[in-house]
Amino acid sequence: MTLREALSQIPDPRARNRQYPLWGLLALILVAFLSRVDSLRGVERFARANPHLLPHLGLRKAPGHTAITLLLHRLDPEKLQAALLQVFPEADLGEVLVVDGKHLRGSGKGKSAQVKLVEVLALHLHTTLAQARAEGREDQALLELLDRLGAEGLKGKVVVGDAGYLYPELAGKVVQKRGAYLFVLKANQGELLEWALEVFKGMEERRLPGETEAVWNLVRDGEVWTYRVWASPYLPEEVRAFPGCRQVVRMEREVRHKGTGEVRRTVSYALTSLGPEVAEARRLGELLLYRWEVENRSFWVRDVLLHEDACQVRGVGAQVLAALRAFLVSMLHRQGVREKKAALEAFSFNPLSALRFLGLYAV
Repeated sequence: MTLREALSQIPDPRARNRQYPLWGLLALILVAFLSRVDSLRGVERFARANPHLLPHLGLRKAPGHTAITLLLHRLDPEKLQAALLQVFPEADLGEVLVVDGKHLRGSGKGKSAQVKLVEVLALHLHTTLAQARAEGREDQALLELLDRLGAEGLKGKVVVGDAGYLYPELAGKVVQKRGAYLFVLKANQGELLEWALEVFKGMEERRLPGETEAVWNLVRDGEVWTYRVWASPYLPEEVRAFPGCRQVVRMEREVRHKGTGEVRRTVSYALTSLGPEVAEARRLGELLLYRWEVENRSFWVRDVLLHEDACQVRGVGAQVLAALRAFLVSMLHRQGVREKKAALEAFSFNPLSALRFLGLYAV
């Protein structure tokens, strides 16, 4: 499905003032963001400065700031997200789904709190599959997203997330939907963490059958990163009581600077419903690292290159713009764009190329 067809499926929430087609306004925002525009006022100026783009977007004239803003605050973010996913519905979502929270820092001012989102991402596609606004605990928002993905949405997949999602209700929901989980364990689950520490005290003395260990190194930016991971299926009764739990995991990360010799160390723990016959220590360590890849490959691009953190739109409008930016990250990845900063600079010099990139150029 083309982007225009997908955007045209979104119900128009406007009762009046429909002189600008909904799909055209959303497409204009996407083209402007690709051209390094960082605000809705900037989108308005971009449209006026590039009148040759408007016919391709079904627009007879440049829309004003009010028309754009009112649409964003009335749009249903969930329906927008579902429509954007139709642009590449054939994609294999892969085995790993990463869940993470994101604060839209510019969306809060005065009495207006920052908008906090929880997103489910197909890691290898850099694609946000579902997104919900978290009013309280992030695990409650994720429960809503899992229901949205449907009964078969997690079959054969591993959900990886940080300590904000390690709650019995959520773990049980993942297992119920025939998926698996790997959630970081921190002090918010103090009793579980204490029992996990006991497991690895015993493992230091001798390793039992089924317990696994892995060590590997990576060299990056003048530093040597050493990962050591241990996994044990021998769980205390208190840990076994956690829904679906099969193993407890310990990961040590040591970073040594080649030049100065400075060393940094961190230790983290996790619980997983994956058994040792499915995932040994090396595999579990790699899954834990996927959480950090989300920051680098998706959220960093949105914040730094697409200016999401600086955007001061609030409320529903902020969530809608986050969905549009997430879609652009997916498109850049799907088209094999590695040098994203250079690509956005090129689009800013020639916005017509951004139009073509999105498949919106009308011959």
